[in-house]
Amino acid sequence: MVDRVPHETWQAGVLGYWDGLSLQEAKQGALSGVKDTGNRAAVTGGKQMDALQAVFASIWRSDPELKLVVRTTGLNNLPAYFRPAKNWDLLVLYRGSLIAAMEFKSQRGPSFGNNFNNRTEEALGLAADSQMAVERGLFGRLKPWFGFLMLVERAKGSLSPVAIPQNMPFPADRIFAGASYIERYRIFFERMVAEGNYDAVALITAEAGSADFIEPSAALSFANLEAAIRSRIAYIKALPDDVFDELTL
Repeated sequence: MVDRVPHETWQAGVLGYWDGLSLQEAKQGALSGVKDTGNRAAVTGGKQMDALQAVFASIWRSDPELKLVVRTTGLNNLPAYFRPAKNWDLLVLYRGSLIAAMEFKSQRGPSFGNNFNNRTEEALGLAADSQMAVERGLFGRLKPWFGFLMLVERAKGSLSPVAIPQNMPFPADRIFAGASYIERYRIFFERMVAEGNYDAVALITAEAGSADFIEPSAALSFANLEAAIRSRIAYIKALPDDVFDELTL
């Protein structure tokens, strides 16, 4: 029986996100003498997701019999279809072949509207680029596993209902009526997984500075994403070497 990641470890990863933001805000601009304004100073450093990345890296490395190579720092570029390459947050390699790739994103207030559009467009674009790269054989015949983690601050701006634009030539999908930005994220990522754009996603929400988190959907939970990763590990482990080699040519 494989031991699941304890709840306290996930809490520590979420708290590490907020601590990382605070550290980035303190350090940002220290060398140049120029600091970004508002919350942007806390996110331009790009290291605030390190604690959560470390937890997922430990899951990928959890089988001592399967020597997976996990990369979470430096340049993790993969070939893309609509552009030369995409730098992922986490890569998993086995015998020189790509097993999985994961992206880690977050959103804090107060600009939930603009940032929601940016984050969903990024996730859509990444999925389209990656799936086309798969179809064109840029990763070999073995389809990589793609995962995504989204952490959103729980605040008035992300929890309140959001109005749908009026006077559109066609009505919006009724599922979005009265939905907050967090609910929109839930709908978005549930649909992305259902349509096969990502193999598994976690959507985590937490108040600023808090280790306590809420998962808006069981299908987008830490536990579900962890289980999907362990299933991928078991699949790779079960492949005979000669079959794996043929699949990754």
